[in-house]
Amino acid sequence: MKRIKDQPIWWNKAITHLNNCDNTMKNIIKLYPGEYLKYRGDPFLSLSRTIIGQQISVKAAASVWNSINKNVKNLSPQNTINYGVKNLKKCGTSERKAEYLVGIANYFLNTSNALKELQDLNDKEVVEELCKLRGIGPWSAEMFLMFCLLRQDIFPLGDLGLRKAISINYFNKKDPSDTEITNISSAWKPYRSAATWLLWKSIDPITIAY
Repeated sequence: MKRIKDQPIWWNKAITHLNNCDNTMKNIIKLYPGEYLKYRGDPFLSLSRTIIGQQISVKAAASVWNSINKNVKNLSPQNTINYGVKNLKKCGTSERKAEYLVGIANYFLNTSNALKELQDLNDKEVVEELCKLRGIGPWSAEMFLMFCLLRQDIFPLGDLGLRKAISINYFNKKDPSDTEITNISSAWKPYRSAATWLLWKSIDPITIAY
């Protein structure tokens, strides 16, 4: 999880690689000089943001998250548990997501070395470990890998925003197959996290940050 302040230590190398390997990506990069995928810090908060962001727009997720941040003072696992499912629902999230948040809070409260344990795992192992938690699927685990662990080659193939961005930028708005997407993305290795972030940025003015 090496970084310079909140910037992944590999970011500049990623930009150089993407500039050299893909003209479409090169044009996207030109639109966002100096911007980058930002480290999101606290693992509980990072994973909680992914739960809030499941299957809703970036704008809607930001609204719910801001409400939770405002109402749960000093947002932490213990304070989230104390606030409870009923009150979390009042912040705009569903009952199921509220239950997931409390479950995640209990996980971090009861696993003192959770972050260290996750850092020591490879990408696949992190996904497998996090998917044991209720409410966490591959997408949420991949967001955690990108924004909290700063893994450089994460490619969430099932992400609708990513697929839309690839459709617009590479396929004239036609829906590409998984194989076509995989073929396009192979040139971006080993920096698909950066490519994913840039593609999100190309279609949404709100910067995605989990």
